[in-house]
Amino acid sequence: MDYDPDFSKKSNAELSSCLTKYTEEHELYLRALSELSKREKLAEDKIASQFSKAIFWSRLAAILALPGALFVIWWIVLSIHP
Repeated sequence: MDYDPDFSKKSNAELSSCLTKYTEEHELYLRALSELSKREKLAEDKIASQFSKAIFWSRLAAILALPGALFVIWWIVLSIHP
């Protein structure tokens, strides 16, 4: 039912119909908003998880690369000054 600024001319059944339609649309809007919020939260959690994994692997790579770098420096120093 379209918006009518003069509701005093409408019958109780018409007003009830308008209110029911509005209520249904509002409930649908709230459900859609809730679903969107859930999906956004899941996406944020997934990004946070991936970021944590990336930090872990980068730190592990740095820790594992350190002995190799020290060995290369030691090798260069020994080759320059035998």
